Amino acid sequence: MSSNKEHEGEREMYDEDFSLDETLQSLDKKELYDLVENLVGRNQEVYRLILEWLKGKSKDLKDIDSKKVGILLNDGLLMEYWYNAEDIISDFNEYGGGPEEDEMEACDWLDKISELIKKGNISTEAKFEFLDAAFVEYDEGNSGFEDALKDLFFEICETKEEWEYLVKKLEKWPSRWRNEKIMDIQKDHLCDGKAYLKLRMESLQYGMDYWDLVDFYQKRGDTQKALETAEQGILKGDGRCTELFEFLFEYFAKKEDAANLERIVGTALSQKTEEKDMLDRLFEYYKSQGDYEKAKEKLLKAYEFVKYGNYYEEYKKMKEFLKESDWKLIEPEIIKDSKKENTKEYLQICLDKNMKKTVLDTLLEKALNPPRSRLGFVMHDTFDEFADLLKEDFPEEIIEYYWQKAYSNIPGGTRGTYHTAATYLNKIKHIYIDILQNEPQWNQRFTDLKIEFKKRPAFLEEIQIVEGIKDSDEWDY
Repeated sequence: MSSNKEHEGEREMYDEDFSLDETLQSLDKKELYDLVENLVGRNQEVYRLILEWLKGKSKDLKDIDSKKVGILLNDGLLMEYWYNAEDIISDFNEYGGGPEEDEMEACDWLDKISELIKKGNISTEAKFEFLDAAFVEYDEGNSGFEDALKDLFFEICETKEEWEYLVKKLEKWPSRWRNEKIMDIQKDHLCDGKAYLKLRMESLQYGMDYWDLVDFYQKRGDTQKALETAEQGILKGDGRCTELFEFLFEYFAKKEDAANLERIVGTALSQKTEEKDMLDRLFEYYKSQGDYEKAKEKLLKAYEFVKYGNYYEEYKKMKEFLKESDWKLIEPEIIKDSKKENTKEYLQICLDKNMKKTVLDTLLEKALNPPRSRLGFVMHDTFDEFADLLKEDFPEEIIEYYWQKAYSNIPGGTRGTYHTAATYLNKIKHIYIDILQNEPQWNQRFTDLKIEFKKRPAFLEEIQIVEGIKDSDEWDY
């Protein structure tokens, strides 16, 4: 086998006898053209690289129409970028996906197309060619690139002719989603209200369909039509009707039309949708009108629709608004409900009432029997914020709360749980030293714990932070 020095000598002799730079410079135009043509024939990527090189040089080239040449180069690059993405997207359509590295490469080419579009100067003909080619893959609908392609379709269209061409492409395979996109184009880009209305009137099923039509009428200044459509929507629309109710409520509130406000809220109640939000709005309306009795009625009615929390917010709102005699009647009910449905909000209410001992007893109980999420996972830190607030009043009890939390993270633990344990141990250390002024007691308990788990080196390493051997900026007392 030849040595590296021998190869280096051969290269030096080769360099002395032949210079690529000099050889290329000696070629005439025809020979250079033949060379480039040969390279393009061998590797299609060369063609793209030439286009990119020319695009960068086009402003410096003499005796040419730089704008016209720029468009031609952009047209070529658009399709070259697409061909590179197309190869991958086609495979993804065939197999329903593919390797992550291929996905990333395709996304890079699509990003290049997006950047090219944003810079402008692409001919309509090239855009049509791109849309024709890209829709072949888009219509397959099995690649996972559909959203990215759809975004490009809407980015590339500018003129009336281009938007109309996109509409024809979308109409090829009718679907509810495609109809929505066509209506967006007719409404926002082609400004063809007649075509939009024809298609929209044939597709009024969901609340958001009605809201889209309401928005159309509003932008055209036809308030009466907008109101009529919203009224129909809250009665007939499936699914989300939030915007429709809010639109009607705001309109009648500005008119100070209490009768219609009551009617709209009554519809929400009968339709069993948006009840809480509408009642809250009606409460605020009567409150602003200075009508205490009606405001109280709506406030208490709204409380019936509290779900999955917000008891503390309701508690504060009622406490602030209601007269003392009325508040005394409802307060026990809120406390009872929050205790049953949401312990955390119950504890917030207890703190508001300065019932610190009740909060402490609940904390200690939850430390022994931690709550679980709906998926069954233990939620260890749910009540730690209350423990932090009580450490000055009940330092020894809070130490035991934190000790239980720390200890539960050690047996059968991992680096992550050991770190969590270290966090609680540091809280305990703070209480012993800074609040109880009892550093010896802390040192004894900490030493006993390390002895108990001396065969867990990962744990011992994690708690070096507590000992001050390792630094941490995470502690928050």
